[in-house]
Amino acid sequence: MTPNLKPSQEAIASATRTLLSDDNYLHIKNAVEQLHKVFAKATGVEAGDITDKDIELPTGTAVSTIKAAHCLKELERTRRFLRGIYAAIDQLLEKGSGEPVHIFYAGCGPYATLLTPFTSLFTSQQLQFTLLDINEASLDAARTLFDTLDLADYVREYICTDATTYRFPQGSKIDIVISETMLNALRKEPQLAIMNNLIPQMAPHAIFIPEEITIDAVLTRWEEEKNSFFLEDYQPKRIKAGTVYQACREFKLPEPVIINVPASETHHRLDLFTDIKVYGEEMLSAYNCSLNIPLHVAELNNQSKEVTVKFNYIMSEKPGFVSSY
Repeated sequence: MTPNLKPSQEAIASATRTLLSDDNYLHIKNAVEQLHKVFAKATGVEAGDITDKDIELPTGTAVSTIKAAHCLKELERTRRFLRGIYAAIDQLLEKGSGEPVHIFYAGCGPYATLLTPFTSLFTSQQLQFTLLDINEASLDAARTLFDTLDLADYVREYICTDATTYRFPQGSKIDIVISETMLNALRKEPQLAIMNNLIPQMAPHAIFIPEEITIDAVLTRWEEEKNSFFLEDYQPKRIKAGTVYQACREFKLPEPVIINVPASETHHRLDLFTDIKVYGEEMLSAYNCSLNIPLHVAELNNQSKEVTVKFNYIMSEKPGFVSSY
């Protein structure tokens, strides 16, 4: 534990402890607001009205500084990622190599949201960060945050470049790579392009977070989905047609896949569901956050027999799955 914390660091510490261990959503909301207050004051970047622009890349969209700041405020997303990353850090520190755990954060945004909280729980002798973002304004804000909070000792390097083409320096020791640069169904943002570039460069022991991303084709019915919003513990009836893609540490880009969607008299809406295994037991699934909103594919009305649907992932400035049937 880090001794003699400043008030801002103590505020981060108490919020972080809540996010790691408390399941009361009012407490979680207050903790996130507490982090936002500290981060916004230190950086001058507030998660308010979005007035800045995204950066368009050949491999997808890098979100604007203010949009990146807004990610902190998705409660379940923030706490699940923090809990998963904490488990990974704890696992590596328990191995006791004597060296700091070095974490490479691709797409750190203005707050380095998924790492900054841990500066209140671990020393810079235990954790070291490399922060990368293609958005210069976001990276400058992250640098200001660490300098203002007297946390500069935690950061080895700030890198302003494209994570889809960046090469790790020869001989660099990186224990964890984090990139959370995605939308639901892996559309629009360059998550897969980043994974495709960074994972092959990682040492065999190194951990990539998120640990697993699964995209399933599912038949749904609006009445069932609506019941799950308003009725406590209601489990909506869905018909899983098949897995379209799964990304993990043994990374491969998506290949075209054919899904045989069964006939149904009740379920006519075909959606793509995104499940995210952050690390260990920490999961994000349907409706937990914006990353898990089902993506509508097609209305299969008058479906009296099985329908064959082909999915193909397009790697471009607007990446995502396209379907035909």
